[in-house]
Amino acid sequence: MPNHAVKIIDNVYWVGVNDHETRFFEGLWALPDGMSYNAYIVRGRNKTALIELVKDSFTEEFCRRVEEVVPLADIDYIVHNHLEPDHSGAASAIYPRCPRAVILATAKGKDFIAQFYGESERVRAVGEGDEIDLGGRTLRFLSYPWLHWPDSMFTYLVEDKVLFPCDAFGGFGAVDRALFDDEWDLEAYWPESRRYLGTIVASYLKHVVKAIDNWVKGGMGINVLCPSHGPVYRANPMAIISRYQEWALNERGRKVVMVVGSMWGNTHKMGEVVRRRLVERGLEVCYFDAATAEPGQVMGAMLNAGGIVFGVPTYDACIYPRSEYFLTLFRTKKKTGYPVAVFTQNSWKVDIFPKVEAYLRDLKAEIIGPVVTGHGRPTAEVTRELELLANNLASRITNPCACPVE
Repeated sequence: MPNHAVKIIDNVYWVGVNDHETRFFEGLWALPDGMSYNAYIVRGRNKTALIELVKDSFTEEFCRRVEEVVPLADIDYIVHNHLEPDHSGAASAIYPRCPRAVILATAKGKDFIAQFYGESERVRAVGEGDEIDLGGRTLRFLSYPWLHWPDSMFTYLVEDKVLFPCDAFGGFGAVDRALFDDEWDLEAYWPESRRYLGTIVASYLKHVVKAIDNWVKGGMGINVLCPSHGPVYRANPMAIISRYQEWALNERGRKVVMVVGSMWGNTHKMGEVVRRRLVERGLEVCYFDAATAEPGQVMGAMLNAGGIVFGVPTYDACIYPRSEYFLTLFRTKKKTGYPVAVFTQNSWKVDIFPKVEAYLRDLKAEIIGPVVTGHGRPTAEVTRELELLANNLASRITNPCACPVE
């Protein structure tokens, strides 16, 4: 159990912390199993580097862990792969305790350090391919902007082929029960890693694919993969890399994500008609209740989805707020260009579809007809329209050239 510094290989140590206090990462994504903030020490013959820091509320625990390996005052370099507060929040307390440390970040990271922490004199910007020699050990810096901030980079320990890829290849969950991949049941863990990719890095999936392609073409090996969140992959780094590659390609398959809101259950009755017909047509359906769905689960399910269904009731002549929340989230996370089916529900004869349609235009959605409106429990006529809607969506997903049935 890593309640202490953990040796990864000779003179490379994990010195991170585990967070079981924060309920929602970024204030959005549920953390039922906590979160790890991974930081690492690399020691050469002459110099020592500290790669990444931690969230500010864990500063003292972090300092104790670092000093199990080396006194803070003896650290020569602090490497910031990324400046979001879960990676850098402890900086204001750590910088004074490491008086001789040179602080390394990308040029954009240097700007953020000045902006967030008021430090500039000790900060040196590093660029693509720059290196520092620790004495028999070389750290090489590789720029990967938009994985997932403009300041992001990877750090590579050349001689031992250890990659510190920041938020790439990470996952939700604390690592206090086990740190290394060969100590985990990875099949049980992959959904949390997929949910992480589908939320934290969702808007930048093309950059993930590009990064992996660069590594493959560049021929740089990886013996150990040390992400900033989740387990350290010492047995099989390709286990997570290959999955990230598959998920990030986001090839659209025979899967539909349904997000259905309902106050009194009638919209769910409509949703069940659509769900049942889609399954009959051979599609996988991920059905979410907008009132209770964890947003990360929804975003994770969107990876490799082929279409979307929104079931939206009327609330005070407006869009039901929980449905509007997901429409906003889909827009924020750039879930664009999908075939989308919509059904609405109202008893006041208020047409809310134009308000929904405004979101769908932002999503560059292909709206699959008919748009169906119910007024309470679905009648036989509404049921037929819902089945037609499901058939048209299924045909569009399985045969892109299919024409909708009117």
